[in-house]
Amino acid sequence: MGKIKVSFGKVEYHDKNVDQAERTQIDKINDKIAQAAANYINDNQMIFINSSRTAIKILDHIKDKRINILTNNLRAIDKKINNESNLVLSGGEIRKESRILTGDIALESFRNVHASISFIGCAGLDIKHGLTTTNIHEAQINKVIVKNCQRLIVLANYTKINKVTNFNVGNLKDIDVLVTDIYSNDNYIKRIRNMGIEVIQVPI
Repeated sequence: MGKIKVSFGKVEYHDKNVDQAERTQIDKINDKIAQAAANYINDNQMIFINSSRTAIKILDHIKDKRINILTNNLRAIDKKINNESNLVLSGGEIRKESRILTGDIALESFRNVHASISFIGCAGLDIKHGLTTTNIHEAQINKVIVKNCQRLIVLANYTKINKVTNFNVGNLKDIDVLVTDIYSNDNYIKRIRNMGIEVIQVPI
């Protein structure tokens, strides 16, 4: 998990102030989560992908699928997808620092489409408070993404589980599938499964 390091036969705590190793490990975990989530996609589906750095990685694993994608995530334009797939950006106000599209135009794009599956990341996932994010502009769009789909798949690594941030996106009962990793707390994952949510924990 990038929290400890071993040297000369001893184990010591890995200071988070020098956490490049942890960031690298988290990125590896997120890629594994995205790869597992991509297995739920079938040809000819309409899918939503939100502003999540993890969710957009799904596009790296579906080059053999012919699908329709609507997203407000500008990282999508850097991805190589099947020539028979359609990628549509929602439009809206560009937030350069986070590479996302927000505002009324983006909201209307998602309001006028219904997806087979929505893939979203989140900043926090908590049994009591549900799905949360740190950005109010993202929260508004994510609520529509959650509402306008037949199936909701949430991608969240262990750092997001049992965590609450500023703005609510949806309830846990909205989730059909949670894709996380083996480092997520076993007891907490068991409680989520007991709510009827399918949970995939990817090996690292």
